Amino acid sequence: MYPYPSPYGRWARPRRLTPWNETLDLLTSWAALTIAFGASGIIKGDLTRLGVAAAAVATAFVGHELAHRYVARHYGMAAAYKANYSFLAFTVAIALITAKSFGTPFVFAAPGAVVVMPLFTPPNPRYMMLVAAAGPATNLGIGAALAVASKAMPPPIGAYLYVIGNINIWIGLFNLIPVPPLDGWQIMRASITTWASLMAIAVALFVAL
Repeated sequence: MYPYPSPYGRWARPRRLTPWNETLDLLTSWAALTIAFGASGIIKGDLTRLGVAAAAVATAFVGHELAHRYVARHYGMAAAYKANYSFLAFTVAIALITAKSFGTPFVFAAPGAVVVMPLFTPPNPRYMMLVAAAGPATNLGIGAALAVASKAMPPPIGAYLYVIGNINIWIGLFNLIPVPPLDGWQIMRASITTWASLMAIAVALFVAL
């Protein structure tokens, strides 16, 4: 999530933020990240692994970005997801190369971001913190719920849910790292207590599950 203008500079400028563009960007990003996370399955012809990757990306990535957008719009701000097509191409290429070379893909996931245009200048710090926190908090909630649900499901469904849940937790933890432009940086600048609480939950879930 980034306040407008995007730190990617010219990347955010050429196209208007329209519902059609946003839907196309979300679907393209979802497809590209599915290929990246499921690169081993593609190379080995394992469609099940690719399907699990698609479900994981749908919850961990799409859920994350839509949470940012929903909270921003809840507070009256204009917000829409925009893909970074250059980064998406780089992500897919690296994932396929590493999966082919080492058997496991290295995924550098930088697909894009929700661009937020605040109502006020400077923007309300509390609102922006809540928008930033919505993404990783959604990942942690989904991850915990799926990890618990996996215990009650028979194999192989339980194993699939566990993997998808763990990917959500990892994405939430990664995004809480307090380094710009990650969500953790924006949260910590506004409230170190909120950031520390979310990070503690993320680390506990990551270690426990």
